[in-house]
Amino acid sequence: MSRFAVIKGKFHRVFFDEKLKSLKQFLRNGNYSSLIILTDSNTKRHCLPKLVDYCNLKTYHSLCLPAGEEFKTLDSAENLWEQLLPVSDRKSVLINLGGGMITDIGGFTASVFKRGIDFIHVPTTLLSMIDASVGGKTGVDFANYKNQLGTFCQPKAVFISTEFLNSLPHDELVSGKAEMAKHAVLNGLETWNEFVLNFNKTDSVKDQIETAIRFKLKITDKDLFDQGKRIQLNFGHTIGHALESFCLLTKKPIPHGFAVAAGMICELFISCKYFKLSEDFFNEQIIFLKNNFPKIIFNETEIEEILSFVASDKKNIGTKIKPVLLKRLGKPHMDKVVDLVTVKESLNYYRLL
Repeated sequence: MSRFAVIKGKFHRVFFDEKLKSLKQFLRNGNYSSLIILTDSNTKRHCLPKLVDYCNLKTYHSLCLPAGEEFKTLDSAENLWEQLLPVSDRKSVLINLGGGMITDIGGFTASVFKRGIDFIHVPTTLLSMIDASVGGKTGVDFANYKNQLGTFCQPKAVFISTEFLNSLPHDELVSGKAEMAKHAVLNGLETWNEFVLNFNKTDSVKDQIETAIRFKLKITDKDLFDQGKRIQLNFGHTIGHALESFCLLTKKPIPHGFAVAAGMICELFISCKYFKLSEDFFNEQIIFLKNNFPKIIFNETEIEEILSFVASDKKNIGTKIKPVLLKRLGKPHMDKVVDLVTVKESLNYYRLL
């Protein structure tokens, strides 16, 4: 991939720009009345100085949340709205500088403030670069359930500088690669093989990010509101979100990607059962996910608690649980109703791997 590239989506553009010169120009052209930058406690320290320097910002307002998924709540959004009132109007712009937590809550906060102000994503984690910052979903967690409140609202643009990845702990990089694995499984055998080949190659990260974004935008541009083809992007997330919510409830939060990797293993197991595939049909993918992503630890008695989150997943239709399953790589199936007994079986399978 070139040092500077632009992906033109239907609703916004994604700029790859290490020094964020394109963001500097974008803000100048926007002629905004005020500029507000939202960070968490980590990106305020590690990333905000770079953004200010690269864009030569003289005047801006800074908002900051504590780092961690446990702070992606309605209370936090309300706190942000209170801080926005005296420093912004409908011609203001909010820059969300951070990972998925910041892009999710920042987009949500902006989308409903004064019935919507412009917002820009500058993702700083691998996960947010390839997933949370593109596609137009915003949200906050509610009552220990993931993303129960949210909107569909597009950023004005997304700006990616992989320099921000240099400050990330290893776990955050691994977490992002789980979403890459998801895209690879959904896109077919060729993409999967390429993903496995490049998994540990740091010099191919930019190309992997661009490939993942192009794949996601190809789907979300055709199905903005999650009514059809876009549903496949929930692969791994029905059970993954349940595990993530369970870990939040038990005060042991885990990176989103770890939960998705576990969810994919469970949903591949269910796929084999429901489509009467041989037990080792997805064995290569399951073993790869097991060996390359940290295991989520829970005991058999805690499975009922996890199942309660599965039963309350926001993607369910009434009481029908419909995780994304796969008939084969590149062939997702989104209409199978799965019972909780089978979900429990898959969680036990994962637990004993």
